[in-house]
Amino acid sequence: MINATYDYALGLVLGLSLAVPPGPMNALIASEALKSPIHGTAVGAGAMSADATLMVITYFLYQLIKPYSRYMYFIGGGVMVYLALLMLKPRTNTRVNRISGLGGLLKNYAKGYALGLTNPYQVSWWLSAGLTLMSIMGLMSVAGLFTGILSWILTYPLAIHAGKRYLGGKYEYAVNLASTIAIMGFAAYFIYMSLNLLTNTVLP
Repeated sequence: MINATYDYALGLVLGLSLAVPPGPMNALIASEALKSPIHGTAVGAGAMSADATLMVITYFLYQLIKPYSRYMYFIGGGVMVYLALLMLKPRTNTRVNRISGLGGLLKNYAKGYALGLTNPYQVSWWLSAGLTLMSIMGLMSVAGLFTGILSWILTYPLAIHAGKRYLGGKYEYAVNLASTIAIMGFAAYFIYMSLNLLTNTVLP
């Protein structure tokens, strides 16, 4: 029982280490959470599903995909540019966006899933820490990991939306602008990394 609890707690910490750090996924979650917390959580659920997919791929196909991991920087950068451009589109009717129903939630879920599968940070995490977690710690740590991710995607959108409620329109504009800038910044960095890796140049 003690070992199982330890493994679960370790997985929980590792799950938070994957979900909490600032990055393109949290920027996208924050932008969508301005509509409502459930929209942000839908993005996070897509990202968590991407983690589950990457876990399976990494476990079974690690040696096959490792040589091609450099291309994920370029693909991920392209996906981030696309999502940032979508975020720049004006929201002419926030009430309609807020109550857009199942279709809107599924669209946000798809955004999170696509970004998760092409996010070099997530892919590299599973090729390193995630692979170690599965090979050494077992199923309890995996359960803890997804518990950590789930707790973040439920609480973070609530915090973002609460800030909008109490601070008003300027807060919404600031969060959306910061989210767009963050995603574009990560996109530029990942594309830069991809070009350097593909041309075999040494980063400064």
